[in-house]
Amino acid sequence: MEYVLRLGEATVVRRGWLSRWRIIYAGAVSDNVFSMVVEWTQMHNSASYNVYFAKSQREFALIGGRVTIVAVSRDEVRFRFA
Repeated sequence: MEYVLRLGEATVVRRGWLSRWRIIYAGAVSDNVFSMVVEWTQMHNSASYNVYFAKSQREFALIGGRVTIVAVSRDEVRFRFA
């Protein structure tokens, strides 16, 4: 499935039994690096962390799946998660 996130927006990419995984676009931290926040929630427990990637990197493993970057800019990221 393809997702489009603007700066600060989030989407659920995986659901489990009473749990969910979200990705939040944190924007570009420089001309060559962007950041995504991974958030995990299960009932009353949660955790989140920032992950930084080079803009030239188009595919990586995240949350037990593969993220393929279609396009990325300072304000928006378009990606597929499978």
